[in-house]
Amino acid sequence: MDTMTIIWIIVAIVVVLAVAALLIAASRKRNERRHREADSIRAKAQEQTSVVEKREALAEETAANARKAQAEAEAKAAEAKRLQVDAQTHQNTATTSRDDLKQEWKRADELDPEVKATGAASNDARTTDARTTDARAADARTTDVGPANARTDGTSSTNTHGAHAKPTDTSAT
Repeated sequence: MDTMTIIWIIVAIVVVLAVAALLIAASRKRNERRHREADSIRAKAQEQTSVVEKREALAEETAANARKAQAEAEAKAAEAKRLQVDAQTHQNTATTSRDDLKQEWKRADELDPEVKATGAASNDARTTDARTTDARAADARTTDVGPANARTDGTSSTNTHGAHAKPTDTSAT
């Protein structure tokens, strides 16, 4: 081999080594750049973690509030249902009482000789509501004068404690 060939072989080896060194250096730089980029992404992800955790906590709190509101709504619905049942029970009781009252009025009219003679019923159950209102007005009366004592013929009641008047206690206690 002559010198020229040896020189060319040495130059080729040096070039190959230089290219290999450049490739290794470029690979290291690329790896370092990727490592820095990954660290940057991790730092951003770490910052986002607290935001995401706050969002998750808010979502859990909102879900808990929704469950609480749902439970309250169900409790209110159950209470409304119970009150409806109570109202229906009271209505049924009132209807039964009203029917019993009508029967009592009818029985009283059947026993009353004046009703039998005239054929006109005295105050029957149809006027019970009016009598109740009148009785409430009479109970609320505090003086001897006023609309509660007025009669339909324009005169006032003397409050002589007749059969329909409520006696008042005038004694000092």
